This record gives sequence, structure tokens and C-alpha cells, in this order.
Amino acid sequence: MDARTSPWHGRRVLVTGCTGFLGRAVTRELLDRGANVVGLVRGRPGGSEFAREHATGQFRVVHGRTEDRGRLHSAMAVHEVSAAFHLAGTDAGPLLDAAAVYHPRIPVVTAKPAGQLRLVTSDDAPVTTNPVGTARFGELFGGGDPKLTRVVPRTVLGLLNHEPTVPADTRTRDFVFVRDAARACLLLAEAVAVRGESQDCTFRSGCERTDQTMARFVAAAYAGCAAAGDDAVPEGNPLGWRPALGTAAALAETVAWYREFARARYTGTRGTEQRRVA
Repeated sequence: MDARTSPWHGRRVLVTGCTGFLGRAVTRELLDRGANVVGLVRGRPGGSEFAREHATGQFRVVHGRTEDRGRLHSAMAVHEVSAAFHLAGTDAGPLLDAAAVYHPRIPVVTAKPAGQLRLVTSDDAPVTTNPVGTARFGELFGGGDPKLTRVVPRTVLGLLNHEPTVPADTRTRDFVFVRDAARACLLLAEAVAVRGESQDCTFRSGCERTDQTMARFVAAAYAGCAAAGDDAVPEGNPLGWRPALGTAAALAETVAWYREFARARYTGTRGTEQRRVA
């Protein structure tokens, strides 16, 4: 998409969890679409992956905690944001409180697992005047996943370390590439802003796999084979969303990320002497 024609071009957006797995992907998607991102970061330093945009002023870091309503409200007011993404994995209540005080109609988007109770039908739903978009996914995968025990990073890192693993989990889950999930979050934010009402949406890629099956497809991608296959995207995904990449292409990109990650961490690769990738 041409950033100049994007609905996000020139908009100021607050992202909590901007250095996390999904938060980083959403931030990158926003920046590529011409948005100016204000990233809430708990520690120092933070947001180094967006150093180029930080240097140009397109990405700004605000240090603070997601539980600090005053800090959140200050970040919104000082930077005059027009939307907020809460992707820090903490309770969204403080952000919603701050948003309601700052401007009662700016859209707020958060993400939750597909299996949890829906926000719009829960008795515990926060009271807010802001339109809230809740994006739900099965299991996210992609480069940079901090949960190394999940099947995709565990399988790739096992292959890189010549220690292949055999997953034991036999549950079937819908796997969603993290960049596609980020696109869904932006699409949801646009929808709730236009409609002015909350929406709770579950996005499914159609990549229904057990851990054992997914591990086999990861191994095929690692070997450079196109055996991962592409699944039929289920009908009825909200807002017309569908994955931009097929499963095979998404896994190939993921494997390439971890190869580069491993290469950056190796300090000696002569012969068979390699350090284990942690």
C-alpha cells in the first residue's frame, strides 16, 4: 500500500507493547503506512528496532507503565493521538479510562486469544464511551516470537541447533502469521472508528494444525521445500480480512528470520564449532 493514500498517513497513534511480538508488527505496519507512532515503553532503552523512524521523528518513545492512567493520558494529550492500540498483554482498563478522559470517541484496539470470553458479551466488560475493537486470533507465529516454547520457534531453533524436537501437543489450532494479524488489527481500528461502536472479531487463517503437523511443515520450510501447503481461508472472516501470505510463504519468511537471528548470535562458525542458539 502506498503510504500517501493510506488512511493512517500522518495520523498519530499510541501503541502500548510496541516492543512485543504483535505490538512490534502493528507498529511496523503503522509506520509503513505513514503513521506517526507514540510507543509506550516500560524499560530503558526501548524501541531500538525503530531507530530509523525515531531519527526522523516518525516514532517517539514515551517511558511509562500501562497501569499508569496519568501517564497514558499525558501521552495521548501531548501527542494528540487519534487512535490507540493496547498490545502490552495487561489489563486494558487504565488505557480505556485515560482514553475516555482524553477523547471519548477515539478508537482503542486490543488483542486476545480466540478462546476467551468475548468483550461485547462479558459482564466484566469495562465501561467506556470509546469504541473498542477486540481482535482475536488462534496461535500467532513469525520471526521474533519471545515465547520460544511455542511450536514454530521451538522447531526452527531445534533444527538450527541440530536438536530436532517432537511436539507432544495434539490439539488443533488456527495458526496466524503475525504480520497478517497486525493488518487485521489496523483494519479493525478503521472499522470501529468509522462505525463509532465496539466490535469483537475473530480472525481465522484456515491454517488448522496440530503441533506435530505444524512442526513437519516448519521442517519442510527449513529444508527449502514448498511442502507447507496453503489452506483455504474460511468464509465469513470479519471486515473482509484474509491473510496476505500463504502458509508456505509465511513459514519461509519465519525460518529466514530465525536463520538471520542465529547468524547474528554466532561468534564463531568455522568447521562444526557453533554456539547453541538460545
